[in-house]
Amino acid sequence: MALLKTWLKKLSADEGGGTAIEYSLIAALVVVAILGGLSAVANANNANYELIEQELIV
Repeated sequence: MALLKTWLKKLSADEGGGTAIEYSLIAALVVVAILGGLSAVANANNANYELIEQELIV
């Protein structure tokens, strides 16, 4: 029982997991920003190709 109490005290004092969670949240936000940027670029690129297609057909 004393071993369990000691282990729980060590576990509650450990803050390393919180840092990992913070970094993973930052990484997730970076991924969302990159995906949003790529989506905007893809839409603009698609519009350019449609314009070129219309000019070639006419």
